[in-house]
This record gives sequence, C-alpha cells and structure tokens, in this order.
Amino acid sequence: MNSSNISSLTELKSTIKNRIKGHVAVVGIGNIIRGDDALGPKFIEILKSRSLESVSLFDCGTAPENYIFPILSSSCDTVMLVDAADLKVAPGSIRIFDLDEITNVSFSTHNPSPRLFIDLLTTGKESLNIFVVSVQPKSTNLGEGLSKEVLRGLDVLADAFSEALL
Repeated sequence: MNSSNISSLTELKSTIKNRIKGHVAVVGIGNIIRGDDALGPKFIEILKSRSLESVSLFDCGTAPENYIFPILSSSCDTVMLVDAADLKVAPGSIRIFDLDEITNVSFSTHNPSPRLFIDLLTTGKESLNIFVVSVQPKSTNLGEGLSKEVLRGLDVLADAFSEALL
C-alpha cells in the first residue's frame, strides 16, 4: 500500500485497522520543546489517558534507538511509529507511509533517521509489521507549543487509532 493523504476519520481508522496485526507497540518520536515536533510524545500521552488494553506505548523522545530492546521485549507484532514530518502539505495533514517510502520524508529533528531505527528493529525479526504515521507540522521552532492545526490532526489520529482497536 502506498502512502496517501488521509481525508477523513473513517478513512484513517480503516487504513490503521488494515495495517494492525497482533499486539501493537506505538512509538512516539519527537522533541517536546520544538513546537509541533512534540506530536509523537503528545500522542503517547493521549493514548495513556485512554487506558487502551493490549497496546504497548513508548515515548521515545528524540532517541528512539534507545528503546529498541524494550519495544522488542513487548512481544509486538506491529510497530506504529508516530512522528511529525515535513510532507509539503497543509499543517495538520496526516499521511501513513510504508517503510520503503520514508527515505523521501524529512523528519525534522531526529538523528539518526527513523530509517536506521527501523533497520535496527527488524534485524533478526523481519516479520515485524512496521508503518509510519506522520503529521505535517506548522512550526518546529524552539519553545513553541503545538499549533491548533497539529492538535486537530492529533485528535483525529488518536480517535482513529482508538476506534481501529475495537
């Protein structure tokens, strides 16, 4: 499945539901002091407040590589990475990516890139189902909070994910 812009809650829920297999680990990536780049950690915070069962949640900040062993130890079958990325679309827009597409996406503040993190996750576990959900940031300036556009996208994403688990 190729990436696509998501235009509705129903479409997003269906797309996520079709990608989830077995136990899910959700990995939030981002820098909480750089505006909309805080999307991933904020998504994890929202999901924790919903007390979702059978989901492992990881707020990885800007160093997801530090969480490889805890993620793999969660016995997950699916890993959903959530991160803000420059998609060259309207702020708050949501896209879901296959792994082979993420080399063309600009993830703003993370080194090494999510691609290296994914390569490390799949070493020895090629059957791991991994996909990336990204939201277009409005601003990643230091010290700013989440923009209203990204907050709206975040709410839609959290609702779609929660409903996809039902």
